Amino acid sequence: MSAVRIADRAAWTADGTGIRHGDDLPPGGVLPVRDFDPAVAIGPKGIRSMDRATALAVATTGRLLDRTEPADRSRTALVLATTAGSLQTMLDLGVDSLTKPRPHQVDPGRIPVGVMNYAAGQCAIRHRITGPGVILPGGRIAPVLAVRFAQRLLASGRADQVLCGASEEATPARAWLEHRTRPAHAPDVPVGEGCAMLRLTADTEPGPRITAAATELDCTGDPAGTLATALRRALAASGTAPEEVRTVAGTAALDGHGDAERQALRVVLGPRAPRPRTVHTRLGDTSAAAVGFALLDALDDTEAGDAFAVTVLDRRGLAGCLIGRA
Repeated sequence: MSAVRIADRAAWTADGTGIRHGDDLPPGGVLPVRDFDPAVAIGPKGIRSMDRATALAVATTGRLLDRTEPADRSRTALVLATTAGSLQTMLDLGVDSLTKPRPHQVDPGRIPVGVMNYAAGQCAIRHRITGPGVILPGGRIAPVLAVRFAQRLLASGRADQVLCGASEEATPARAWLEHRTRPAHAPDVPVGEGCAMLRLTADTEPGPRITAAATELDCTGDPAGTLATALRRALAASGTAPEEVRTVAGTAALDGHGDAERQALRVVLGPRAPRPRTVHTRLGDTSAAAVGFALLDALDDTEAGDAFAVTVLDRRGLAGCLIGRA
């Protein structure tokens, strides 16, 4: 993988306060982005049926493009990671189709919202992006896949810049799904939401870079070894020595693999491996957006020119790693 430059970045995140509890929510509650109002961030037109994950993605994409020199939108690509789109919309449509009077009185305006590529499509329509548009529903590891896809778009000449990120919403449907499927030894944190977005280019101007991305599947019941393999591959591909890594941002603890993550880091980076930084204690469990927020945190905490690593190890046994330089 050739390095891609992080030309700019933007995000909408929770501030760590305002956890909401209720009878319709699991014990951990949800942690919404308190200052986010779609009517203000996007405008009042066309948002009646829009889910929050889409609204967050549209607003964050707008932030990036507003700070960018006028660019050819036909040479701009969009790669958005998610878990499964708007789970709340899918659930609501399913319930309405079973409970409303015949003929089923579902809101037709909500049907397109239940499609997983709705968020990417709305970003493209709202901001007149006519380059390649992709949605990657890969769960927590999806941002690593998105970075690899963005690199291929740039390397092949399909785009001059790629807006690459992830968006999730904090809703009762997603909160209950996370609560029921979360491993027993995982931390009990609220379900969070937000969007993290990067503007990636292939130019050689100075600035932070993502130099490698790698993924592995645990087929042997050894999550630490699987993550260690992904980390070694990413370091080798980026030409980075283990001792050069100054910052590590981890997300494996969200799925109960915190010990395996630390073991893999010690094996690959040595006994003095940096302790993984975590952002879920402040932002909650943001699922597919967690790696994106971890990457932004690593960039903020790493000195210019130093190497950093972002690691992920989810409950399905998928391991991934991003290596970069601030």
